[in-house]
Amino acid sequence: MAGVKSYELRTKSKDQLESQLLDLKKELAELKVQKLSKPSLPKIHTVRKNIARVLTVINEQQRDAVRALYKGKKYQPKDLRAKKTRALRRALTKHEASQVTLKQRKKQIAFPQRKYAIKA
Repeated sequence: MAGVKSYELRTKSKDQLESQLLDLKKELAELKVQKLSKPSLPKIHTVRKNIARVLTVINEQQRDAVRALYKGKKYQPKDLRAKKTRALRRALTKHEASQVTLKQRKKQIAFPQRKYAIKA
């Protein structure tokens, strides 16, 4: 038996995926019983991988649904946030970095950067 294709699974609904998952689990249980009589049964490998594919697609769909739910909200669950690195997550945002204190603003107004014209 050839493995199920992930792109085909993505077109199915949640109910169809769950029913396919049940079928695959039943098939795996039957193969495990058959394995007692036959020492080598390579079909178990493909069935296990198919189960993993179905579970992966179900998980992706759930995550997409949660992402859509939190889209545009101020806070997101930690597992949906961008991972990046610890330093990048703690770095100042562009807006925060561009902020200037009142004292510094007054100093810039009083003593602006001088412009020099160079004679060529």
